[in-house]
Amino acid sequence: MIYLLCTLSLVAVMVAFFLWTEGRFRPFGRIQWLLRVLVVLPLLVSGILHFTRTVVFATMVPPIFPHSSLWVVLTGFMELGGAIGLLVPRTTRTASTCIALLMIAVFPANIYAAHRTVGGLHMPGVPVRFAMQVVYILLVLAAGWGMPQRARKR
Repeated sequence: MIYLLCTLSLVAVMVAFFLWTEGRFRPFGRIQWLLRVLVVLPLLVSGILHFTRTVVFATMVPPIFPHSSLWVVLTGFMELGGAIGLLVPRTTRTASTCIALLMIAVFPANIYAAHRTVGGLHMPGVPVRFAMQVVYILLVLAAGWGMPQRARKR
């Protein structure tokens, strides 16, 4: 049940980001570029670690998903592809949307790993990790789309 509630809540955050603005976004120049770099760094590190520490990451995959190492490698490719796409002006918006969706899709692994030690690191509990995921998703979307602009009522 916690998997479903958290996943639906993360989807709601993403949907709210787009609905609240009614499709209006304002680029914010160099700061937006720096934000892109900031959100790309953890993707690059994590993406590389998916290949160099596959077995460790596989322990985070819930047992309901067979072939955990395959999922780890697949998400590693997605993280690296999203990171590169976020830095390419032509694909920035698409990449940021795909990264946000990926962060929602992998959240069950974070729930499964909550309060466990993985690779020598103690994983935070679900509320902390959920808050971190919400903030990261919003930062990724702002990095790709710009600052949301609420439509003015006439």
